[in-house]
Amino acid sequence: MRKLHRYVFLAFALVSVAMVAWAIVAGWNAPDSAKIAGSTPLVQKFDANGVAVNTEDDQPVPVETTSEGIRALSIIFANQLDEGILTLEAIEMEKEKLNNTVNEIIPAYEAKVAAAREGALEAMATIEALGQNKRLSAADKRKLEAAQGVEANFKALNDTLAQHKENVNIMEENIAASVKANEEAALNAKNMEALAVAINWNLMWFYFLMVFAVCYIVVTALFNTLFNAGGLKKTVLSLVVVVAVVAISYIIAKGNGWAEGHTLKDAAGYDLGIGADPTTRDVFGTFEYMIADTSILVTYITFAGAALAAILSAVRGIFKS
Repeated sequence: MRKLHRYVFLAFALVSVAMVAWAIVAGWNAPDSAKIAGSTPLVQKFDANGVAVNTEDDQPVPVETTSEGIRALSIIFANQLDEGILTLEAIEMEKEKLNNTVNEIIPAYEAKVAAAREGALEAMATIEALGQNKRLSAADKRKLEAAQGVEANFKALNDTLAQHKENVNIMEENIAASVKANEEAALNAKNMEALAVAINWNLMWFYFLMVFAVCYIVVTALFNTLFNAGGLKKTVLSLVVVVAVVAISYIIAKGNGWAEGHTLKDAAGYDLGIGADPTTRDVFGTFEYMIADTSILVTYITFAGAALAAILSAVRGIFKS
């Protein structure tokens, strides 16, 4: 029975470590949070087409479930990366433009240049011949002006053709860069979603562990107190440890500045709170921040201590048995 007891706690500890490792690995691949700092509020809901949902007075509608929040994170990050690059739809339009330039516009100008080349050569010969005469008759002047016009038109055709060929290179580079950027955006969006899922399941596991640990401690304490005279001493010691952990967590949380007006803000720069309208929402106060921060610290300390104790106890029991 004791051996089974140790195996159970070892399994809990190893699962907890594995889930934390999962979150860490997902976090390594997740995008920098600074890249989405200027986006719409992270709690905003998105419809099935990925369009942000707003109220009639153009206020963001907050998400209602964890899955909506996770989906919103990936959509927001992908939208942020789309700024400054071509979207998938724009890439297709750019490809059509490229094909039109290569298959229609450039051949058309090449044909115009070829058709005008003979006349341009004659015009240049005329300009060279008449340019040597200092005194030209009225007819020769008109002939020279006409030749200069033909030469200028030929030059304009060549310049336009060269510009279209240069545009082809520019469009090809833009398309290649945008395709790569969109692929990276999609990958990072998946990584962001994976991180959010990992964090969500870790939180669920932590909640379960806390409830399980509290129930186990209470039941064990009552059992030892009722059926074991020496158990009362252990119960008192356990309570002292719990009070000490809470006290230490509270002191650390108090040093984070919540009582001095320090607050957390959402991506839009508003104080975090309950409600969609930032002007009327119930903003979290000092008490809420202190309780949340203290609870998080207690969770960290409890989890670290429980995981370490469970692993050491289980491993020692296995080797002894």
